[in-house]
Amino acid sequence: MPALPSFDLRRVRERFNRAAPDYDRHAAVQREVGRRLDERFGWLKLEPKRILDLGSGTGQMVRAMRERYPAADVVGLDLAENMLRRLPRRRWWSPRRDAVAADMHALPFAGGSMDVVLSNFAVQWSDRPDVLFGEVARVCASGAPFAFTTLGPDSLQEIRRAWAEVDPTPHVHQFLDMHDLGDALVGAMLADPVMDREVVTVTYPTVDSLLADLRGVGVGNAQRGRAAGMTGPRAWRRFREALAGQAVDGEIPLTYEIVYGLAWGTGVSPLMQGVECGQ
Repeated sequence: MPALPSFDLRRVRERFNRAAPDYDRHAAVQREVGRRLDERFGWLKLEPKRILDLGSGTGQMVRAMRERYPAADVVGLDLAENMLRRLPRRRWWSPRRDAVAADMHALPFAGGSMDVVLSNFAVQWSDRPDVLFGEVARVCASGAPFAFTTLGPDSLQEIRRAWAEVDPTPHVHQFLDMHDLGDALVGAMLADPVMDREVVTVTYPTVDSLLADLRGVGVGNAQRGRAAGMTGPRAWRRFREALAGQAVDGEIPLTYEIVYGLAWGTGVSPLMQGVECGQ
């Protein structure tokens, strides 16, 4: 598996906490892909008692799972506590939100405690997919599905090209190929992984509208070792010009390579240790 740059999780958390109030207004792609992920559960014959949504954000998939499986307890986990404050309550009259603020690489749940684990647009924020998938395998009951979406390496290529004209320093995260993700699932002892992909292109009338959507969903350079300080005004202007120069018929494209994954819990994980903590 290719080496991934490590993330500054404090910076990731800060970005998503800032984005939380307006996230839903900018998350059209995330919503549509989440809808498609939810549809895939229609193919599965399940009666889950407990479901975990990794990187739950403002709660789209929590709502979808509660609607699809009304008898199940659905837990939303996110690194950003401001996102969790927007999760729906279990019942309208209940103060409980079934929300857990935690790092998805260290899940605070007992082994085998989840009948479904899912994740929409969060796996790309992992710089240790082997650890992440190992934790998923640990908390999945035997036979429990793990279904997720993430970004593939062709995502945000327009941003990558524009920065390449200005600055050789990486400004866009490296995303794993679906075959590497499949290998990581197998390495985590998850069974029968199935991977597929699709390309979604969104167009924008201006550079400002494109960048507003990216900022609005928390996208930014959170890699450790990034250049310190603010990007200078001359470099920023050149980047904007390079991005605008990719317009086709007056619209600037932005590409998302959406990777879908499905695998199954086996009751074992390479990360299982002597003591596990329940939630």
